[in-house]
Amino acid sequence: MRTTHQSQKGFTLVELAIVMTIIGLLIGGILKGQELLANARLTATIAQVRSYESAVTTFRDTYSSVPGDMLNAQARLAGCTAVCNPPTAHGGNNVVGLINWTMAGLWPMQAIPINNPNTVPQTETLLFWKHLVHADLISGVMPVSSGFVASEWGVTHPMARLGGGFVVGYADGANPPAGSVGGNNPAGMILAIVTNPNDDLDATGGSKPMTAGRAAQIDRKMDDGRPTTGAVQPFGLTASCFTDAATQSYAEDTTGNDCGIMFRIQG
Repeated sequence: MRTTHQSQKGFTLVELAIVMTIIGLLIGGILKGQELLANARLTATIAQVRSYESAVTTFRDTYSSVPGDMLNAQARLAGCTAVCNPPTAHGGNNVVGLINWTMAGLWPMQAIPINNPNTVPQTETLLFWKHLVHADLISGVMPVSSGFVASEWGVTHPMARLGGGFVVGYADGANPPAGSVGGNNPAGMILAIVTNPNDDLDATGGSKPMTAGRAAQIDRKMDDGRPTTGAVQPFGLTASCFTDAATQSYAEDTTGNDCGIMFRIQG
């Protein structure tokens, strides 16, 4: 009787090395692809900000009025109804030529319903986007309708390519956001990227749309790269969004979504 022995072979060290190399290349490619996608979203968000700034300038040049504050918008903007008209009573925090309500510690709430007639100045923060879309200067929000009550990305406010979306308001240079660093006091018409349309520009951690590193990238690409100066300024949790007040720089080694960012688009 003859017995046949079959030898069992495993992977050689060379074969294992080749497999590990391939796996490493695949992981590296995935991570690199994710980084490229994130950078593309950041670049697209910067382009959005610049397009909104350009849209406001064009609107003011064309209509001699600020979007959101045009008193006779119904008659001047195609497709607008009486719902397009902001409050006619001025006084207190409702000022002609400004997007009201003025920042006072916390950002003005964006959840005010659009009504007919509008009676509270906070509605101008929503009408800002409606006027621009009816003037055919932006996209990304729905035309005006008395049915729009709740604030929602893609309906009342445009989404940001980086995540979250844009809100607008006015800063008077005297009342900094609750989440600002170093007492930075922006002044003028301000865009801000927030996670939810009704978020305040506060110092609550873990609820902001980006990390300190992303905020720093935007600041460097658009402004001076410093969190307390210039037209681009962040807000958020001090401990993980900014370094100490003396250094005045971004805490780019942190990983939490503890930062938002605001842009002065009109003085």
